[in-house]
Amino acid sequence: VTQYAKDKKDPDFNHRAGLASLEEGPYILEKVRPSVHHTMGGLVTDKDTRVLDEAGKPIEGLYAAGELTGMIHGANRLGGNAIADIITFGRVAGKMVSK
Repeated sequence: VTQYAKDKKDPDFNHRAGLASLEEGPYILEKVRPSVHHTMGGLVTDKDTRVLDEAGKPIEGLYAAGELTGMIHGANRLGGNAIADIITFGRVAGKMVSK
């Protein structure tokens, strides 16, 4: 890192921002852990975006997509991932409703 800072270039990623020499301290370390930034939950759906009842059976004529659905991302999602979720499952829901 120190050599990269002196050269003002990271040859592996061709990136200059944030390069700083680590020759002098003091340094403070902090343990960082993930935290909740979004609650997961909502309506349970199948792969065809049909909303499922408590028994896991599709509710006739009811489809859902986007932030009101749950279980698409598992236990967590990264910021911005909901955009792909909305586009993909919104399209699927639209196709299913049009049948």
